[in-house]
Amino acid sequence: MATSLLLPILLFSLLITASTNKLRKFSAVFYFGDSTLDTGNNGYIPTIINANHFPYGKDFPGNKPTGRFSNGLLVPDLLGMKLGLTKFSSPFLDPSVSENDMRVGVNFASAGSGFDETTSHIWNTIPMSRQVEMFKSYLTRLEFVVGKEEASRIIANSLILISAGTNDFTRNYYHATNKRKKSIDEYQDFVLQKVEMTLKELYYLGGRSFSVANLPPFGCTPLQITLSLRDTKDRECVDYMNNDATVYNSKLRYLLDGLQEKLDRGKFVYIDAYGAFMDILENSSLHGFQDTNRGCCGTGLTEVGPLCNFLTPTCKNVSSYIFYDAVHPTQRVYQLLTDTAIITTMQQFSNDDYYATHIGNN
Repeated sequence: MATSLLLPILLFSLLITASTNKLRKFSAVFYFGDSTLDTGNNGYIPTIINANHFPYGKDFPGNKPTGRFSNGLLVPDLLGMKLGLTKFSSPFLDPSVSENDMRVGVNFASAGSGFDETTSHIWNTIPMSRQVEMFKSYLTRLEFVVGKEEASRIIANSLILISAGTNDFTRNYYHATNKRKKSIDEYQDFVLQKVEMTLKELYYLGGRSFSVANLPPFGCTPLQITLSLRDTKDRECVDYMNNDATVYNSKLRYLLDGLQEKLDRGKFVYIDAYGAFMDILENSSLHGFQDTNRGCCGTGLTEVGPLCNFLTPTCKNVSSYIFYDAVHPTQRVYQLLTDTAIITTMQQFSNDDYYATHIGNN
């Protein structure tokens, strides 16, 4: 590799290390959302939306499928390691979850889910409302393990990360009767009402630090490009979908600012997943990617979930692909997104004075 390329990579690595050292020490991290965060919960419910089969997990330690929709690790695994809490994020529904796992946080996310209950009903996944109910069940178990006072301390000093909403549009609104009943603007507001309800409920259950990801540019996923019937020789992003995501994201930021004023004992931080992912797409060669609009699994046009299986051939060089299947990113992309989130987002939780005042005395 040329020296001109080595220098910026070295500087970026040093920046990430320095930024990580400044991060606030959370007692635990909890994840709520969809397949971008689900580390295996769907493997314990009757749904076809799961990744418990090869080639998922091809590059996971032990080379085994674990329910993660990628070739390897997801953001919860990578962030947990960055924060010095866990090596792998434990799905709450896994019966082997240990008491130590309970102390440092578990994962409630469910692939194929959304804030709109009808989104999850389509595929029998776990909607956000039920994920919150699972969190309540977790609290009861945690109190039994560590006592009520210590459980309250763990929750108050934990990070709650939420990434959901994509399925509400790509698997529901664009392909359902909702589109005839509600305008896109009305449906966005409907979903955001669910977001607000979720955050308020988690706040009143003791959560104080919330990190909420906006919608990614889902119009750039291989599956949505294929479904848009575009010429496969000129596979460009679906503009109207990305425009809808951008409008929704502006509304989400406004919502979080409003909650910050109303629930001032908490902190609500906006994660710009859209911007981070667009940077990877628009500067793909700079990041070392060659294939940007096809997945590594099969043809890369439609294969996802059960269509991406042990009979499906995979690409030879997964590190050159942005997408592993026709929807989900590769581990390398998740690593870049995690590093971006740490630098641009997680530092907003490092203000010791704020936490001494608002969290320490929760």
